[in-house]
Amino acid sequence: MTEEYKKRLEALGELEIYKNVPFSHDEFIERIKDAEVVIVGRYGVDAKAISSAPKLKLISLWQTGFDNVDLEAATEREVIVSNVPSYAFDSVAEFVFALSLNLLRRVHLADMDLREGLFDWKHYVGNQLMSKTIGVLGTGEIGKRVIQIAQGFNMNVLSVTAHPNPEKAKALGIKFVDLDTLLSESDIVTLHVPLTPETEHMIGARELARMKPTAILINTARGKVVNEAALIEALKEKKIAGAGLDVFEKEPLPMNSPLLVMNNVVLTPHIAFLSEESLDECTYVSIENVEMFIRGRAQNVVNPSVLKG
Repeated sequence: MTEEYKKRLEALGELEIYKNVPFSHDEFIERIKDAEVVIVGRYGVDAKAISSAPKLKLISLWQTGFDNVDLEAATEREVIVSNVPSYAFDSVAEFVFALSLNLLRRVHLADMDLREGLFDWKHYVGNQLMSKTIGVLGTGEIGKRVIQIAQGFNMNVLSVTAHPNPEKAKALGIKFVDLDTLLSESDIVTLHVPLTPETEHMIGARELARMKPTAILINTARGKVVNEAALIEALKEKKIAGAGLDVFEKEPLPMNSPLLVMNNVVLTPHIAFLSEESLDECTYVSIENVEMFIRGRAQNVVNPSVLKG
């Protein structure tokens, strides 16, 4: 955190900054038990934590997603939960292509072999992005950025969205199709949907079987959007060519996961959002959420029913 941001928070009241993730849930509860406001990112806030902090009035999430917060418990306690709804669009979209190019051009394999002394180009025949078909599930802000970058590679773009219409398709320069068509025709399938009861495991054994055996799956959304067991099976049986995964059903990824020994996957620890630019933007907004709450004008509230109470 920059000195400027620290001063903004100190101007609001007594400040305690923790630089490390808590080692246990009990330690997390100990940290927040006397707080009125907490800024927390990438750490779950469950009902127990909320009930253990009787003075708590605001949880300002240093992130967009709020599926790891017990909103029902927060609302019952009249604790406002705010998030950062609009950041890291460019960072995540760019990362989609970092994973895609890595897989298609076998960069991760070439790097590992070269470090072992193997210098032989014949092992790394890959595929280019130019003129391939990319299927984009979701046309929110990140999905739109992915589409823009894909068009720079002269890619054909298919998309599935909850509210397709001809005007939107024309404006984006894409074709809206149903999910089965997208899966069967795409060389790359990339996921950009929130985790909801409707999207959980939306990509399972049936959907993976619809994909080309030469296709790759990219997930920078939420791990539970994909049935991980089904994906592992599809990768083992070469029903698809590969996967680039930044998110997982369980995080951290268990060390006994079969994904860790597969050479047709690229794995990263939930870092698609992680650029200096996006970090600064996220910090700015999460602090602004606190400032606006103290002024009595709470913003970016994800449980608005609290405000009506």
